[in-house]
Amino acid sequence: VRLSDHHRIGEEGKGFYLTMEGFDAARLLIGATCLGAARRALELGMQYTKERVAFGRPIAKFEGIQFELADDWAELEALRSLVYRTAWMMDKKYREGKFSAREVSKYVSACKLKVPPFAFEVFKHVMLWFGAYGYTKECPLEMGLRGVMSYMIGAEGTLNIQRIIIARELLGREYLPYR
Repeated sequence: VRLSDHHRIGEEGKGFYLTMEGFDAARLLIGATCLGAARRALELGMQYTKERVAFGRPIAKFEGIQFELADDWAELEALRSLVYRTAWMMDKKYREGKFSAREVSKYVSACKLKVPPFAFEVFKHVMLWFGAYGYTKECPLEMGLRGVMSYMIGAEGTLNIQRIIIARELLGREYLPYR
């Protein structure tokens, strides 16, 4: 297909790089979306564990629930710092040229690699706290689990693609597995 220069976006021969920048933005948004989903799942779970009674007391009093909750909350906060830092880096890249595209891509891929699987685990934990109801379509957790899973297996590159990007930036392009 031939187009006039008027219809071209960016410089000639640079379309691939523009596309990759789009992937970076989308991957960051996936990290933020999954982070929000995990946070909401934990909120629902905390409320429900205070209401659900087993063996004569709220299941929120069970150490097994508390330990999972504490671990999930701590990981959520750590990953939130990663997502916020990455968003800050991307902003600085575009506004001030402070970071290179490759440096930002490494962090963006870390967000895509770590946040969706974490969110998936949070949903699994909370669904178990809900019992059988957690797996029904009447419970919002079921849809959330499928949503975060879709980000792990497809959208904007698989988890292994993110690993390749991170390793490439850490080791150098000469160590790419396909070269």
